[in-house]
Amino acid sequence: MTKKKNYEASFKAKVALEGIKNIKSTGEICSEYKIPLTNLYDWRDRVISRSEELFIAESEHNKKLKTFECEIDRLHKIIGELTVENCFMKKKLMK
Repeated sequence: MTKKKNYEASFKAKVALEGIKNIKSTGEICSEYKIPLTNLYDWRDRVISRSEELFIAESEHNKKLKTFECEIDRLHKIIGELTVENCFMKKKLMK
C-alpha cells in the first residue's frame, strides 16, 4: 500500500492555474509534476468554483465574519449555561 502524498497549497495553486490556462495538455502537466490526473482535475475545479470569493467586497466579507462571531458567542453562552446546569444537577444527585 502506498502512502498518501500531501502537497503544499502553493504547489496546488500553481498546478491548478496551469491546468486552467490550457497551455499544456493535462497529461503533460501531470507527468511534469508527477501527480495523478484526478488531483489536477480536483485542484482546478476547486480554484474555479472558489474564484467568485476573490471578488466579494471587503465590507461584505466583514459582515459575514461579524455574523459568524456573533453566532459563536451565542453558542458559547449556551454551552456555558448548560455546563453550569450540568454541574448543579451532578451535585444534587450526589447528595
